[in-house]
Amino acid sequence: MNIPSHSRPKLDLTPIYQKLADIQPPMPDMRPSWHQLVVIGNGFDLECKLRSSFTSFISARNEAFEQEENGEPNPLGFKRNLWDVILESMDGDHWADVEGAIARWVVPMGWKDTNSEFWQSSIDKTIDVLRDISRGKKSTFDSKSIPDKVALYLSEGSPQKARQWNKEKLLELTRSDLECLEKEFSAYLAQAEKDQPDYRENARKLICELILQGRPNEKDYDIEESVLSFNYTHPIKSLGSEEHETSYINIHGRLGGEIVFGIDGTGRMDDPAVTPFTKTYRLLSLDVSDTRSLVHAASPIGYQDYGTALIKFYGHSLGSADYSYFQAIFDSVHLYEGQTQLIFFYRRHGDKTSEEVRVETMRQVIKLLDAYGRTLDNKDHGKNLIHKLLIEGRLAVKELPDTVRRK
Repeated sequence: MNIPSHSRPKLDLTPIYQKLADIQPPMPDMRPSWHQLVVIGNGFDLECKLRSSFTSFISARNEAFEQEENGEPNPLGFKRNLWDVILESMDGDHWADVEGAIARWVVPMGWKDTNSEFWQSSIDKTIDVLRDISRGKKSTFDSKSIPDKVALYLSEGSPQKARQWNKEKLLELTRSDLECLEKEFSAYLAQAEKDQPDYRENARKLICELILQGRPNEKDYDIEESVLSFNYTHPIKSLGSEEHETSYINIHGRLGGEIVFGIDGTGRMDDPAVTPFTKTYRLLSLDVSDTRSLVHAASPIGYQDYGTALIKFYGHSLGSADYSYFQAIFDSVHLYEGQTQLIFFYRRHGDKTSEEVRVETMRQVIKLLDAYGRTLDNKDHGKNLIHKLLIEGRLAVKELPDTVRRK
């Protein structure tokens, strides 16, 4: 018996089609990869109205010591140590330059006489002064001399106390007092954050503003971002797009853990007296997040991966103490032969005009890239690096649009 077609039961194939769809491999993402690195320094935190500068810290220390002398409480428990004496002896505008003070104290400086050349650090000279005090040969002191001031501080005018010191003991005190200074700076900075309740929101707005500058359309590119912070603050708990989490690395440590003051280790790692004061040495002891995500290498075989296409800088002084980091980054992206673009952002600050800050930023950029150029194996490439970047449109110094700060 034939059943009319209109009377036959209908078979629902929808569940089968759904299962087939579930096991189908997803379509490959055909968008090329695009990565940017944002480098920030203390100018970023200052922009967000945080009193995070070492100058503010030293001013707070001096004020606390004065209060203590007047019988008033020292709220953060600052204790005067060797580094206060060294910093007091720094010249002019360098009185709050802790990295400069470390270098001046531990790195040998050359001086010549008629017969030979000697290399002495301020530590070595201080030991010589202490020996003179112990023998009764030192009766006058130069108030501008770091060795004289430190020797007077250590001996307290007593030949007997002066005899207690040698270079090994002084280096040990130098290291332990520097660690105390780091901990007290950490306590100061934590309090500064509490005193500025708008800091985190200011930081979130500013980092988003930096990230969005020159960022391509997500429909056209698979975009990833990394932030390299030379600050000790970590104001943003999470940052990222729907597809990728943004890496946020505090390269010198962060509040709540150990932080580092140190000098550039380039060319200094073979001196056992200097090595413990280099950032390279100190970073070995830190639990720094995985830094491999900071820079992406471009694909050597195809156009689908641009690697780190853009590196932005903001609020960093570009000082020589951090040249090793920049050299490593520039080497990783093959700056001379590659396609990576560099943008150095600035904003006017203090009493300076935009033009004054621009000129100052350009000067620091030229100094940095000239120093990097001298590290290249091909010296001709080193000499024309800046010119090549400009010709290829890969170098710019720009004022960051002022859309957040004054709203």
